[in-house]
Amino acid sequence: MNIYSRFLSRYFFGTVKIFKLPDLGEKIKEATIKKWHVKIGDQVNEFDPVADVSTDKMFTQIPSNYTGKIHKLFHQEDETCLVGGDFLEIEIESDNQESTSPQTNHHQVQQGDTKQQEIHQTIQTNNTSSNHKLATPAVRHLAKQKGIDLSKIQGSGKDGRILKTDLEKVGQSTKEQSSSSTKINIKSESTSTVIKMSDFQKGMQKSMTEANTIPHLYLKEEVDLTELALMREQLKKEKNITFMTLLIKSFSLALIKYPILNSTYDPTKQFEYTQHLSHNVSVALDSPKGLVVPNIKNVQNLSISQIQDELNRLRTLGEKGQLSFNELSGGTICLSNIGTIGGTYTGPLILAPQVCIVGIGRLMTVPRYDAKMNIVPRKIMNLSFGCDHRVIDGATVARFNNVWKTYLENPTSMFIHLK
Repeated sequence: MNIYSRFLSRYFFGTVKIFKLPDLGEKIKEATIKKWHVKIGDQVNEFDPVADVSTDKMFTQIPSNYTGKIHKLFHQEDETCLVGGDFLEIEIESDNQESTSPQTNHHQVQQGDTKQQEIHQTIQTNNTSSNHKLATPAVRHLAKQKGIDLSKIQGSGKDGRILKTDLEKVGQSTKEQSSSSTKINIKSESTSTVIKMSDFQKGMQKSMTEANTIPHLYLKEEVDLTELALMREQLKKEKNITFMTLLIKSFSLALIKYPILNSTYDPTKQFEYTQHLSHNVSVALDSPKGLVVPNIKNVQNLSISQIQDELNRLRTLGEKGQLSFNELSGGTICLSNIGTIGGTYTGPLILAPQVCIVGIGRLMTVPRYDAKMNIVPRKIMNLSFGCDHRVIDGATVARFNNVWKTYLENPTSMFIHLK
């Protein structure tokens, strides 16, 4: 077929459309073609996938806007195409054919053979159905695919002939109605409620907002509590001593060597801080009303049994919502045991004006190597320090951690310091 013949063929039987890369949203300007699903000469239907593309924000599939034959691909795989740029060419049915009158078709068929006349008669018979609506077989086929009743469409072509553009308008109207319906349903199903914060939540909001302005220094450590667990089993024969109580007492013993952690800082007095002799250890407790942080006063002077009694008392008052101002104020350093709920490491925020807080993770039995390189089960807990870097440096925190870790991993070393 020569160039002239191909031109006539396209004029009478097909139109070449350039399909542009559509807007992908999110202010995306270009996309990379990762895979073509079609090649030149392939027949595709509207909405069939033609390519996979990727951007810096998404990976998506591009569908065809037309039904027809692929005529040209403007890009190779792994090449970039601009949004709105030429993507592919597709040869579709010509509107010129659709707008041809029945009389012209009849005249052309009269010049053909008897078989063509039979085909024309069949087409005319089909055209008299659907309330005598005029449409080409291609348009009727497309209407059938889309589930569109031709009898309900007013054609825009000559003599009321229904064109493909008429079907597209119906499809667009259906999509808009569907979209509108979806939006209404979503709106009707929305059940948002504005909830006022409780007093406890208001206090947490204020303290955490203040804490977020503090330059935090973080240190995380793993400690082996296997020996401490054995000691606790012995103590439980006399009294139910919790791990938290043993952590609090050993923590206080380490503070004796590094008292700077037991300080408070007032930023209005820029170059001074207050170091406290009393170890008033704040303990974060979960309660029905939210997080409460009472403190155990003078831990340095209390026995393990006394600390356990005080911890039990504060926990009971917290559950009843009966903690007093005195029990909630005056803390000098804080321990937050998230491990009772879940979690291993955390990034705790300081309870100002304190300068140190330690998050305590879940106690886990995990495999570890012993001195002879044998794998043995050990009880491991993770500690997470958060310190005010305006007052405390990293080396001091690390040294304090080493002392505390020694007490926890070798609990008998604490006895010589107990009062």
